[in-house]
Amino acid sequence: MQKVNVEEQLAHLIKLQALDRRLYSLRRDRQAKPKLIEDLERRRNEEQAAVKAIEEKIKASQLKRKQRELDLQSKEDGIKKLQTQLYQLKTNKEYLTMQQEISGQKADDSRIEDEILVLMEEADNLNKDLGKEKALFADAEKHLNEDKKKIEVEIASLDGEISTLDAQRKEITALVDVKVLAHYEKVLTGRDGVALAAVKGKSCQGCFMNLPPQVINEIKMKDKMITCDSCARILYIENEEDA
Repeated sequence: MQKVNVEEQLAHLIKLQALDRRLYSLRRDRQAKPKLIEDLERRRNEEQAAVKAIEEKIKASQLKRKQRELDLQSKEDGIKKLQTQLYQLKTNKEYLTMQQEISGQKADDSRIEDEILVLMEEADNLNKDLGKEKALFADAEKHLNEDKKKIEVEIASLDGEISTLDAQRKEITALVDVKVLAHYEKVLTGRDGVALAAVKGKSCQGCFMNLPPQVINEIKMKDKMITCDSCARILYIENEEDA
């Protein structure tokens, strides 16, 4: 790096780092907000789909019940017809045969009635489930509407603060040497928003690797920018006693 006023540059970078830490935090929060809205919408959509699915089951059950009721009516009409014909028969054999047929029809009748009772019970249970799902859907819809507004307000607030800090950042970066800033930006991107590291206890506080005495002495001399061989962060000493 070219000869620069290291002490002055470090002062600018420390201010810049404080801004960037905050910016990285704000941008992470900002990036997460749309996902929160998506989660709310997904929950609402799932509950809506659950309501629709139960409604479809109720509709199918009603159609099936209606069909079985028509079948039952048809069976009963058939039994009445057979019973009318029963007394018109002339032989015992015909009479017994007709009675057997009527008994079979009545047995079918009874099975259909049982099926209808099962379908009625099923309808009752489905209606209860529908009520529960509608309540869950209403709750999901309420949270979507209420929480979405809150999240949108939070997004607007975050955008405002990010914009303000970006403006402040431009003012500071204008004071930083081009090559120093280029290295800083490169490390900032690769190290999750932390490009500077203080030296404490003879170690880099960025990666916590021990630093050779020569490196610490070079930092104290403030003759040039010194970086950590391990994490590439720009090193500085906050307190001479700590190093």
